[in-house]
Amino acid sequence: MPYRKSSQWIVVCLSTAIALFCLSILMASLRTGDIKNAWVFSAFSAIFVIPLLVTVFHMIADRSPYLAKMHMKYISLGQKHKTTFIPHWFVMSGMILIGLIMLYTIIKWLFMYFQR
Repeated sequence: MPYRKSSQWIVVCLSTAIALFCLSILMASLRTGDIKNAWVFSAFSAIFVIPLLVTVFHMIADRSPYLAKMHMKYISLGQKHKTTFIPHWFVMSGMILIGLIMLYTIIKWLFMYFQR
C-alpha cells in the first residue's frame, strides 16, 4: 500500500528529528548539571524513540520473511485483516494540545538556558 510507505517515512523522519533534538538538549542539560531538565528531555526522547523503533520494525518486517512470520504469530496474533486507525477530532485535538505543551516546555527551557 503506497500510503502506508509514505506515512511510515513521515513517522521515521519526524520521530528521528524530534528525538535527536531532545537528546541534544538532554546532553546540554547534563553538561550544565541541570538534572531536573535532563529527566524531562530523556522522557521526551523516549516518547519519540518508541514509535521510531516500531515503525522501523514494520518496515523491515515487510521485507524479511522471518520477521513477517514473527509479526504474524506474536504481534498481530493471526489476524488476517489490516487494522487501520482513523483519527477523530478529539484524538487530533489531544495530540495538538500535547504538542503545544511540549513546544512550550522546549521554548521555555531554551529561554531559561540562554538567559544564564
